[in-house]
Amino acid sequence: MSDLKTASQQLDDAIKAAEAAAAKVEELKKVTREEDLKNVLALIARHGFTQTDLKSVLKVRGTTAKTATGTKRAYVRKKK
Repeated sequence: MSDLKTASQQLDDAIKAAEAAAAKVEELKKVTREEDLKNVLALIARHGFTQTDLKSVLKVRGTTAKTATGTKRAYVRKKK
């Protein structure tokens, strides 16, 4: 009977496993980010891309109209 886990114990184990997996994913993202950045820099150097060449590709659009949460900001009328 002690070998069987209750549903709440199984849930706790699943939550711990999910947190561990999320932490591992974040760590791997950090490692691959640096490797990928090196690859990008090598490609930029190889092809001689300039800032002007990359500007249209890397430009982030619409970030000024949104808050940090991604929701649209409310319009606030200026006082006269």
